[in-house]
Amino acid sequence: MTRRRLARTFWLGAAALLVAAALVAIVALLRGELTDTDAHILLTLGVLFVTGAAALAGLALVDSGRQTLVGWTVAAVAPVELTVLVYWIWSGSEGDDTISRLGTTTLLLLVGQVAIVTQLLLLSNRRLLALVLATDILVVVAVGGAITALWTEPDDTLWAKLLAAAWILAALGWFLLPVLQRFTAAGAPPDERVLDELDGVELVATRASAGIDVRLARGERLLLRRR
Repeated sequence: MTRRRLARTFWLGAAALLVAAALVAIVALLRGELTDTDAHILLTLGVLFVTGAAALAGLALVDSGRQTLVGWTVAAVAPVELTVLVYWIWSGSEGDDTISRLGTTTLLLLVGQVAIVTQLLLLSNRRLLALVLATDILVVVAVGGAITALWTEPDDTLWAKLLAAAWILAALGWFLLPVLQRFTAAGAPPDERVLDELDGVELVATRASAGIDVRLARGERLLLRRR
């Protein structure tokens, strides 16, 4: 099965999960109450969707040829995170601090991975690479600091303020990337780049509206060939 077919299968599964979640919610409303089992099912569906999205984002990063190690790591860790989170949801050990902290730690790691991978996937302007690196560092600091605070419970107001600042700056950097890329693309001149030439015919990459808009499938490349 190719990655494209795998991706299509996942999104079809995601749609089915959303339908199942809606049905569970409707049944709960008709019964007039939301039982613990209903809540566990909804949480499990949500966790399955997020971890699946993280795994596919990692595979997409591998396909792009950028930061393949990061992509493979996220894709490989996602099933482990899913297992831990599902156990946390269904264990029924609300009073067990260790299980609760382990589940929260896994959730924080998942959030950090999704933030980092989506930043790398969104990056199309190399001039904004420094922003992406700074944002990723802030995400690591914020997630690492939150996990440390979760397990050590420091009684320090300054620590909490620094941690909150790291999360705010990380979110700012994450949202700034698509905004700045749109801004720079809007102000950039319609430059051209000659990719190849054959008998006086040039294959040109351009931002101008003229020309043929060719949408290539993943893995496809343009070739010049003499018949």
